[in-house]
Amino acid sequence: MRDRRWDFLYDRQRQPVKAYLLERFAEELARELTAWPPPELQWESEAERARWGHGAAERPRDDVVRLALELARLDLVREYDEVERRREQEAHRLQTPSEQAALHLLVRLVTEACLDLKERAEGAHLTRADLATVPDLLERRLFRVTL
Repeated sequence: MRDRRWDFLYDRQRQPVKAYLLERFAEELARELTAWPPPELQWESEAERARWGHGAAERPRDDVVRLALELARLDLVREYDEVERRREQEAHRLQTPSEQAALHLLVRLVTEACLDLKERAEGAHLTRADLATVPDLLERRLFRVTL
């Protein structure tokens, strides 16, 4: 009689290394975002803290987080004109100055984290197009979107 305890390993689908890396990265980043403000939030200057600090005071609304992920995705694929157009077009979604600051912080946090991953994981040969999938993965984690 054959030992069947390891059969489940044959049933598992193979997952490319890039996809696995991006999935795990999105999980970690989602954990950071749910515990807003992120523990490693550092300011380059006091002027920066004064300008954007009130955005880190409380967790932003889901609508602001979704907009930030959309803008981060566009920023990662270098669609800067589209980012500016969307910021102007969607300005009505931001109700307070602290939400504007939170939007700025979220976009900056996600894009810098993605670019930091690209720099650190040289062997994975991540492209900006690969990194642009991270905001989608984050949205699925944060809002339990099943597509």
